[in-house]
Parts: sequence; C-alpha cells; structure tokens
Amino acid sequence: MSDSSQETPMQRMQREALEEQAVLDRQSESDGSMSSMQEEALREQAASDDDLKQVKDFKVILNRCMFDLRTLGGKIVNYTVLVLILLSVLLFMLNTVEEIHRLWSEDIALFQRVVIYIFLAEYILRVYSAKDRKKYITGFYGVVDLLTVLPVFFGSSGTSIMRLARLVRILKVTQYFPVLATLMRSVSGALQMILAVFATIATVSIFAGNLIYMLEPETFSNAFIGAWWSLVTMSTVGYGDLVPHSVGGMMLGAVLIMIGICVVAMMTAVIAVRVGRMVNMNKKCFECEKTISSEFNHCPHCGQNQADDIDLFSDDE
Repeated sequence: MSDSSQETPMQRMQREALEEQAVLDRQSESDGSMSSMQEEALREQAASDDDLKQVKDFKVILNRCMFDLRTLGGKIVNYTVLVLILLSVLLFMLNTVEEIHRLWSEDIALFQRVVIYIFLAEYILRVYSAKDRKKYITGFYGVVDLLTVLPVFFGSSGTSIMRLARLVRILKVTQYFPVLATLMRSVSGALQMILAVFATIATVSIFAGNLIYMLEPETFSNAFIGAWWSLVTMSTVGYGDLVPHSVGGMMLGAVLIMIGICVVAMMTAVIAVRVGRMVNMNKKCFECEKTISSEFNHCPHCGQNQADDIDLFSDDE
C-alpha cells in the first residue's frame, strides 16, 4: 500500500496544510517580484515625466525671453539685440567713409562677424522656442531673421547681396516699437488701395511722358525721359533737371502737379484712417468680446450697446 493510504487523518491534514503554505509562499514571492517591477517602472516613468517637465519649463522660459517684451528676460534679450542691430548698421555705414574704412575696417569686420553669429544663435533659439515654428519661420520677422544670418553660410563680406542681407536686419527694429508695427499692418491692410494708386501714377506717367516727348522732342530726347519728368512732377519734388519751355508743356506740367497732389493726399488719407482705427482698437465688446474702437456706441459685430451707464446685470423686460 502507498504511504498516503497509511496516513492518519491528522497526518493528512498536516500534509495538506504544509502544501497550501508552500503554494501561498510561492504566490507571495511572485507577487513581491511583480510589485518590485511595478515600482521600478513607476520610478522610471516619474523620472521621465520630470525630464519632460524640465524641458517644457525651459522652453516656456526661453519663449518668454525670445518673444515676450512684457517680461524682464524678454526686455533684456530683445533690447540687447536691438542695440546690436543699431550698432551693426551704424558701423556698416561708418565703414563706407574712406578715412574710417582705412583705419578701422578690420575691427569693424570682426565686430560684424561676432554679431552675425549672435544673430544666428538668436534665430536658432527663436525657432526652437516658438509656439508655432512654421508660422514664425514663414512670417515677416522670421524671414528677416533668416536673411540676417545668411552671410554665415555664404560669406560675411564681398558681394552686394551679402551686404544687403546684413542691412536687412534694420527691419527688425519695427518689432520693438508698437507704433511702427501698427503702421506696417496699416500699410499691408491698405495694399490693394496702394497698388491701385501706384497703377494710376504709372499710367499717367507713361501717357504724359509720351505726350511731352511729342510736344518738346528737343528737350525730352525720348519717351522714357518724358515719363521720368512726369513722375518727378507728379510727386511735386521738381528736381529741375528737365523743364518744359512750350505753352503746351507748361500746361501739361500744371495738370500733372494737380494730379500728383490729389493722388498723394488720397493715399495719405487712406493710411492715416487705417492707422487711427488700429490705434483705437483698444476695447472689447461687452457681449461678443471682439476688439472694437473705443469711439463705438454700438458693437459693429453684434450690435450691443457699449454705453458705460447701462446695467449689464438686469434683465430687459
């Protein structure tokens, strides 16, 4: 007979209890191993989250320093760049003076190279920290920043194109002065009107240039010279290099002067109105919260009354 058949009930109970205890011990060891693995995974995840948070916090701080002029870091970084831009352009102009170029050209060139590499680092940091990189890179100031650092890749001196690329950085000044930025937006907003005015000026200049050539071929040797004279006359600049002598030529000049005054006044009025509207866009509608002029009594978007004495908390009957 087997040993199990010879066991007493007490021995059987003891043996089963020992087996159950062994099973429980193995399960406990397995649970402990699983728990330690889970804890290790949680620690690794926490460390990874901390690293991501630090990177995100750094990017947020860098974004404020690069783009937000309201913060102390933004003021320090941007106004330092502004000073470097002004110094760079000033030295670029001074280097065109023969005496200064002869004495300081090498020092000026060294300063320009240092400034270019500073602008390259600024551009990289702006691309990295921008909230919308594509919008910044393809935007006006992004393109200006890129053109500014082109001499790093194609040579910092020599060609006129590279000199022009260095000079383009002066356009960055507009982002530090809100009034200039407003003027730029106003001009871009009235672009169709401005193009229409330019087209009118070009048409009148070509027509008048051909007409003055027919009236006074001895004074105006070709129609292109006549178009130049008509353009200068309409602008009311009047260089005096070309002067009509016939009665017909003088009458044409008088007509061109009157047209020029009207066209220039019209374009000036359009830009002035748009600038005024943008400057006064400093108030939000009570109802739709869209930005409107402080002079509006009613919102042009939703019609809400903007009077200061109305009760916004009472229901209309």
